[in-house]
Amino acid sequence: MNPAMLNLRSGTSWTLLSFGFGQGLRFLTNVVLTRLLAPELFGIMLIFNALRTGVELLTDLGIGQSLVQNPHAEEVEFRKTAWTLQWIRGVLLWLLASACAIPAAIYYDIPELYAIIPVASLAIPIFGFTSSARFIAQRRLNLRALAIYEIAIGLIGAAGQVALCYFFPTVWSLVFGLLFSTFVGVAGSFFLLPDVKDGFLLSKRYLHQIAHFGKWIAVSSWMFFLAGHIDRLYLAGVIPMALLGVYGISRTISEIMTQLARKFGAMIVFPFFSANAHLPREQLRSLVSKHRNGFVQISALVFGISAATVDLAIRFIFDERYHAAALMTPILIVGAWWTMLCALNTSALLGIGKPRYSAEADAVKLIWLLVGLPLSIKGGIFVCIALIAASDLIRYVYLSFRTAQEKLTFLTQDLTATALMLLSVGAILLGRWLLGLAPALDQMMLSFA
Repeated sequence: MNPAMLNLRSGTSWTLLSFGFGQGLRFLTNVVLTRLLAPELFGIMLIFNALRTGVELLTDLGIGQSLVQNPHAEEVEFRKTAWTLQWIRGVLLWLLASACAIPAAIYYDIPELYAIIPVASLAIPIFGFTSSARFIAQRRLNLRALAIYEIAIGLIGAAGQVALCYFFPTVWSLVFGLLFSTFVGVAGSFFLLPDVKDGFLLSKRYLHQIAHFGKWIAVSSWMFFLAGHIDRLYLAGVIPMALLGVYGISRTISEIMTQLARKFGAMIVFPFFSANAHLPREQLRSLVSKHRNGFVQISALVFGISAATVDLAIRFIFDERYHAAALMTPILIVGAWWTMLCALNTSALLGIGKPRYSAEADAVKLIWLLVGLPLSIKGGIFVCIALIAASDLIRYVYLSFRTAQEKLTFLTQDLTATALMLLSVGAILLGRWLLGLAPALDQMMLSFA
């Protein structure tokens, strides 16, 4: 078998193992935390996380992507330049995030944000020390090492977070849990690849190369943040904090499979396409077609089963304070299907050096949300959530046009898988209705009425 295909197959297996374990651990941790903490605390942290993500993405230079894509990334001078730039950026971002504390606290009328934002934002400069080995391992498709690393730091971080929340059930336990898990991840990254050593160095030549590649990464990141987080920031100003916390839990559950798609795209599709971008497009497409098709077909069944049954799981696992999530999450899971397909397409386009298309698609999604959110909220929270769920369908349509232009389209695969997902939802819901197990559906109809 072609060595590239062996790497692809092995990498897929390790990525699935790491992701499955990580998401299971994350879900279990969230269930435990909801037993220990009030919904309002999750709402406060959701605001901080949205602001933090915004600060990070609005200044994204594509440093990690450069370490995967640049032909000089294995050179010591390039790696040290990237690592130094990453650390400097982290310090500057902490100062910027801290400056946002006062206006954020005033706007959301949450005095706790005055102190929470500067302290929690220390995670940014701490993360800036992460070894470049994390990205070099991704470049080499050494996903076994990355999987073991992620499982180990996930276990340690989750244990620390739960312990803090158990002994100190306040919002500060979430803040210091974030700092602890970030530190663990940074420390562990230096044990990934023994041959990769970092240090402070700035090369003018490589700074220029990173900046040149990163300019469209930066624009794409701006659009990604605005399009992906405007719902949280908008809803924080128009719905109660407890309901926002429940919405945050729903988003977390619905994004489990999209996180897998993003991970699959970033760890496998992006480096694979980068390494083989010199091949004719039809040959490149045929190399990944079978593996991609298997991934989306299995994902279709998982999405369908999840969308049709997640309300039962939520009502069984979570206490009644979070039961509104049983109505929100199925809608968001259907929307997350399109998010997953978009993630696969954007990773392929980035791999052939076309980050601009992702930025354009996110801009289309942003316009949809800017126009639709104020109008949809008048119909109630569930109408608003339906509009949010549809936003990545709009984005997918645009990306399909661009992938067709680049002769890397997988439209037939995607439409077939979408039909399978919808059929599985319909079949399970019909079975539930026949068995009298669909009370949540009746409630949802009343909520829309």
